[in-house]
Amino acid sequence: MKKSKIAGSVAALLLVLGQLGTSVPVQAVPSASIQLETSTPPVTGAIGQLYSTSTWARSVLIRPTAAEECSSTGCVQRFLGGDIAWSARTGARVVVNGPVRNAWWEADGPAGYHGYPTTDTVSGLRNGGSKQLFERGAISYSAATGAQRTTGSIHLAWGRAGFETGFLGYPAGSERTGLPDGGASQLFEHGFIVWSPATGAHPSMGAIRERWRQSGLESGEFGYPTSDEATGLRNGGSAQQYQHGTIIWSSATAAHALTGAIRSYWSATGGQNGALGYPVSEEYRQNDFVYQLFQGGTVYWSAATGAHSTTYGDVHNRYVSLGGAAGQLGLPLTDKLPRAGGLVQQFVNGWLVWGPATGARIVGHPTYKVWSINPGEFGWPVRDTWSDARGSHVAFQKLETIWNDSTQELYSAEAVDASTVVFLGDSQLDLDSWGEQGARAAGYTRQVVRSIGGIGYVSGSPAVGGNSATDAVLLDRILLPQGSPGLVVVTLGGNDARIFATDAAILSQANRLWDELRRKYPRSTILVTGVLSRYDASHFQRRWVDGLLTREAAVRGWPRISMAGTATIAGATWNYLDDVHMNQTGHNKVAPLYASALKYVLGK
Repeated sequence: MKKSKIAGSVAALLLVLGQLGTSVPVQAVPSASIQLETSTPPVTGAIGQLYSTSTWARSVLIRPTAAEECSSTGCVQRFLGGDIAWSARTGARVVVNGPVRNAWWEADGPAGYHGYPTTDTVSGLRNGGSKQLFERGAISYSAATGAQRTTGSIHLAWGRAGFETGFLGYPAGSERTGLPDGGASQLFEHGFIVWSPATGAHPSMGAIRERWRQSGLESGEFGYPTSDEATGLRNGGSAQQYQHGTIIWSSATAAHALTGAIRSYWSATGGQNGALGYPVSEEYRQNDFVYQLFQGGTVYWSAATGAHSTTYGDVHNRYVSLGGAAGQLGLPLTDKLPRAGGLVQQFVNGWLVWGPATGARIVGHPTYKVWSINPGEFGWPVRDTWSDARGSHVAFQKLETIWNDSTQELYSAEAVDASTVVFLGDSQLDLDSWGEQGARAAGYTRQVVRSIGGIGYVSGSPAVGGNSATDAVLLDRILLPQGSPGLVVVTLGGNDARIFATDAAILSQANRLWDELRRKYPRSTILVTGVLSRYDASHFQRRWVDGLLTREAAVRGWPRISMAGTATIAGATWNYLDDVHMNQTGHNKVAPLYASALKYVLGK
């Protein structure tokens, strides 16, 4: 009769547990200890509330095996399938039998490092793993890695990476402390997480980590990582920032470091998305500069020049053929720049100027300065600069120039000698002018003519950027030939009369121009020609300016020829295209008078 009661009680218990959704093997309840009314410890309070209300908790814990044990911080009750731990801070949580629970108790359970659990044990994770969060971190387990603890910033960084389902996988070792500057790191299946107080915690893995390892990890030149690895860059690349640089990787280029001024320059020019693309080498140091190779070119840096690049193309190829930074041109001072439909780049010892039909040619700094103001006046260089006794030459499509270091002047390269006359004037020199004819008659058979319509000592012309003749010569917008011509003739003033420039402005600008001509041509005769005019009233202002200029030339003691009323004297009153410009007949009539005057003042 007594055995029947006991069997009935067991059956009743199994029925109740079955209705609660718990599958309990019969053999799990030892027949010798079935005294339910007296041997099962009570389950009360918050622990009892969780046990009685959670079907899952009862299914994994089965039954209590010990009474609740409490301390000043909380309580724990042990069950056949694990524990329920409770504190006022965390509430009641289930700790299921297994590696996570074992590791927790090995660290003194709630009294140890981890404290009380803040979640229930989660099982069935990737690769059969399990995990539980505690007050001071988490314990995670997989068959391949065992049970490992993660805490603080390293645990949070692991969470950013997707925990065990992310690219790092499970933790595979304990946290390693005592690194430089108070840092720490922890090994995971597929990488590390590295932390320091100054940088926080960041994953470190793959080819980027290997490059960092080669530099000495956190003790090396880069220090600690300051960011997570950025993925999904151009062409599937990735990059990671460090305290003292960047390591960037792509499948085509492998992992390379970027530091200092070269890194800053590369970032400012678009990084991997810019013309340079990914780095294909580390930095190289040579003498007093460093350089680094990229997919699209090379970046150079020195303390004197800063960071600049040469990007692939004709300019880069020419630079390399000249020896690069160690060659003729030295380091770059600018990047490659568009100019007038071509490309230019400045280097320490000159410019490379590339024209579509002429290629990249070397142009010296002073010559380039003038060329760049108005490239159309010169065309593209067709030959590298070269030097001889006259100076540094550049052959352009339209003219050849010479820079003379002693005078600090740029000249045109036309050959001059004692039989050469250089004319600087306005449109009075158009056609076969009276000036040119008169000079030939006086023995000056070689002639270099700079005639610009609308220009004067004060009056400007768009042909030279709106400058006057004075300013255009001073700015090298009008290039005069180098050497010592027999005669230099200035034929200006008509346009100053046209705009009614003041006497003071005319005289100031005339003296500036004449001083510059004397500086350029210290051994040449410089002659001032006045303003050709008629004697009628409409040419009064022209006659006035003629007198103003010839009197000022006389003060200097320079030869001068007044042209006031000369058109009337020559019988050319009606030989005009308009009110001031003569036709060829008019020029022919005036020329003999001018020739005669020229011979007289020159003592011929």
